[in-house]
Amino acid sequence: MDITVADFVVFCERTIDGMRRTLDRLDDQTVNALPPLPEPNSPFQLVTHALAACEWWTAHIICGYPSGRDRAREFDSSGSVADLHRRADDVVGTLHRLRPELEAATVLAHEARTSTPLDGEWTVGAALIHAYEELAQHLGHLEITVDLVAVPA
Repeated sequence: MDITVADFVVFCERTIDGMRRTLDRLDDQTVNALPPLPEPNSPFQLVTHALAACEWWTAHIICGYPSGRDRAREFDSSGSVADLHRRADDVVGTLHRLRPELEAATVLAHEARTSTPLDGEWTVGAALIHAYEELAQHLGHLEITVDLVAVPA
């Protein structure tokens, strides 16, 4: 069985489209609302984090591009629904632009500085799966969070 980088990009794009559709249920106030839970994150923070993580794993860890990512700031971020749509467009564009480099990658450009989900060496394939995992798990978080913060019509 082969999973291609093209397959990876398609599934990332589908998941990001799901985020866009979910965000469209919100306005610029509720996208920044915190659900009534302990240590909550707003929809804006969840999407900001998921997109940054996907870009970090692909562009930085696999392809070696510099990263100015500040993970902690992702969880303090706020903005508009339109801001997130633009950011989603940027990340999808980056994935398409990186596709030839991702296809050519045989080793990671940077050592992954995390043990989750692997305790040993990361492969390019594992990093790609994890980049997608970040998008997929946070789409689920986003859908639940939006159910909690959205004002009924």
